[in-house]
Amino acid sequence: MSIHSPHAVTTRPAYTHTSNDVPARAALQHALIAAGARGAAPALTTTALMLYWRGLQSTSAPQRRSIVEELRLAVQRGETTARVWLPVALGDTDPALVREAVLGYLGGTPVSVERRARAIDDALEWIRRGLALNRTAVFVALLQLEDGTINERLSGLRGRLTVSETAAVWRAFDADVATPCGEFIAEWRAGA
Repeated sequence: MSIHSPHAVTTRPAYTHTSNDVPARAALQHALIAAGARGAAPALTTTALMLYWRGLQSTSAPQRRSIVEELRLAVQRGETTARVWLPVALGDTDPALVREAVLGYLGGTPVSVERRARAIDDALEWIRRGLALNRTAVFVALLQLEDGTINERLSGLRGRLTVSETAAVWRAFDADVATPCGEFIAEWRAGA
């Protein structure tokens, strides 16, 4: 790729970030872990999110999955908290990675009821305000919890999704109405 300008005497190659850029990958991992640390300043999350976005176009989903795996291990080792998932949940476009990050952000067991409630409130707000690059995946992740109370809250956000986002949510689930998700989707389709 080259940058061309009618005013330039010559062309020069455009800078392209390579996915094999080890220092950039290490900086991103460090920024994500620091952003997720207990008591971390919100500015660290902003920095991590900006680094994540910067590398998004030059890395594939499998390459980003390896970062997600490293984050999972860091959480398990107690090096960081579930907040580490926030930049991935908001900043990635791959549905599987976003769903995984949302579920990680909500916290595995054990997690306090208050912490989980705040995390659910956050994820619902990401949908409401359109903060996540892939809010369909956030919606799907919350539906996968099979929680009737969360589904009730999601029903108020259905109208915020575009037609294509709605279709993507519907495709993510079987038409099995024997589950809270199936009932939710069936009722949504019937009302559409």
